[in-house]
Amino acid sequence: MDHETDFIISLIERIREKANRLITAELAARGLHGLKPIHGDLLLALFTSDQPTMKELADLVDRKKSTVTTLVDKLVQLGFAVKTRDDQDSRVFRVSLTPKGRALKPDLIDISRKLIARVYKDMPKEERKQVVRLLTRINDNW
Repeated sequence: MDHETDFIISLIERIREKANRLITAELAARGLHGLKPIHGDLLLALFTSDQPTMKELADLVDRKKSTVTTLVDKLVQLGFAVKTRDDQDSRVFRVSLTPKGRALKPDLIDISRKLIARVYKDMPKEERKQVVRLLTRINDNW
């Protein structure tokens, strides 16, 4: 085993854990209790998508539909989102943000900016692009 290169999954997990701690602290500091870091992807997708179906939302955030359903149900419970039945197919639910959910956008953008600033710190733009390019290749292997 080559420790320098085989360490990648552990390293990614450590980075994810540190990122989640930062996000959790920022959410708490803003009084956004009940939200978890994992909700961020969903909320950001909902800021840019007009009433996606649960399947569309799952595809947007690259998660299983069952996982997205649980997360959306929590957003509904917290008053940030609503689920409505599709006009064409009553088996399908569409998700949209409430005014309270849309009001989260400035905070989530600010948290995202802080996170990105921490992740890249003094890293030059070209290295940032390279990191994203390589991680995208790794992600595409799945």
